[in-house]
Amino acid sequence: MRLKTFGVLCATFALLAPVTIRAEDAAIHPKLGARLYLDVGGYVPAVDTRLRVDRAGGSGTVLDLEDDLDFEDRPIFPYALLNLRLGQRWRIEGEYFSIDRDKTTVIDRELEIGDSVFPINTTVNSFFDTDVYRLSVGYSFLKRPNAEMGAVLGAHVTTFDLGIRSEGTFASVSEAADTLAPLPTIGLYGSYAFSPRWLMQGRVDYFTLEYEEYSGTLLNFNVGLEFQLAKHVGLGAGYRYADLEFTADRTLSVGSVSDDFSGEFQYRYSGPTLYLSFSL
Repeated sequence: MRLKTFGVLCATFALLAPVTIRAEDAAIHPKLGARLYLDVGGYVPAVDTRLRVDRAGGSGTVLDLEDDLDFEDRPIFPYALLNLRLGQRWRIEGEYFSIDRDKTTVIDRELEIGDSVFPINTTVNSFFDTDVYRLSVGYSFLKRPNAEMGAVLGAHVTTFDLGIRSEGTFASVSEAADTLAPLPTIGLYGSYAFSPRWLMQGRVDYFTLEYEEYSGTLLNFNVGLEFQLAKHVGLGAGYRYADLEFTADRTLSVGSVSDDFSGEFQYRYSGPTLYLSFSL
C-alpha cells in the first residue's frame, strides 16, 4: 500500500513540469533563483503515536499515547527549513522541528512499560518529547525559468524521550525510555511558478529498511502554495503528512550514540502549515 501511494505521489510531481517553456534564462519567481532561503512557520498536525517498550525477555503494552495517556492530539509547534543552492542544480536542505507533550491522567487499563507495571485506575505523570531532523542533498534534473524538479538523497532522524511515573501509598513507580531512529531516504521535489508572485512547491520522501533486528519505514509528503509579499519575503500555506515506523530488538548504536531501547515506535502526523519564506 505504501509503495502504491509513493507511486501516485511521484506521478503528481510529474504534473509540475511546465507544458510551455519560457525563453528567458532568469527565474520568473524569486525563490526559483534564490541561492539561500529560510522557511519559518507553524504546524498544526493531527498526531497518532503508538509505542511499545519491552522488558528483558518479553513484550510490553502497546501504548496509544493520545488515548492511554491523554496526550494532546492536535499540538501546535514551530518548524524551520533552510535550503542552500550549490550552483544551478545542486542543493543542500536541512529541517528541524520538535513536539513536546506532557500530561497527568488516570489510566483505564493496566500498562506494562519496560520493567514497570502501572495498575488500572492509577494516576500517572508522563511526558513524551520528540525531535525530528532532516538533511538531504538534491539535484535538479529539470530546471526551467518557471519550474524545477529533482531527486534527493538524505537522512530523516527522529529522537524521542518518554517518561512515566506514578505515586503510590507506599512506593512510587517510574519508567523511562529514549532512542534515536535514523532512516535514510530517497525522494523527489518540484516547484512551479504560476506567475512572479505565485509558487507551488512539493516534496515526497520514502524508504524502508530491515537490517538484523532493526527495521524502519518512512513516508513523508508535503505541498505548499506561496504568495510573494516582497522581493525577499513570501507567505505560504500547505499540508504535510508523515508516517514513521521503527522497531529495535536489541541495543542500537549509531556512531557515538547508543541506547538500550527494545520495542516499537509508530508515529503518524498530518495537517496544515503556515510559514514565512525569506530568500536571498
